[in-house]
Amino acid sequence: MDSVEGAILFLSLAIFGADMTLPSSWAFCVDIGKEHSGAVSGTMNMAGNIGAFLTALAFPYLQSWTESTTPFFVVGALLNSIAILMWYNMKPQRHFSTY
Repeated sequence: MDSVEGAILFLSLAIFGADMTLPSSWAFCVDIGKEHSGAVSGTMNMAGNIGAFLTALAFPYLQSWTESTTPFFVVGALLNSIAILMWYNMKPQRHFSTY
């Protein structure tokens, strides 16, 4: 960004989008976990933190290898598309004890 205002605007928009996923994610853990919702939500949180750790390491290497920032956006779009497909296949009526 060329201006601080633009950077603040788009960073705020990105954080807003990320925070909009929180209620549905935690509610889904309660839906499938029932009395084990703590274990389900803890597993979800751990998986998210591992993913954040790995991507924080992988994307700088990806930029170094390709000498471009374009693969970052391509991989990000691909991962988001996979996440959308996975969310569509979730079955909240099934709960943890039936897996």
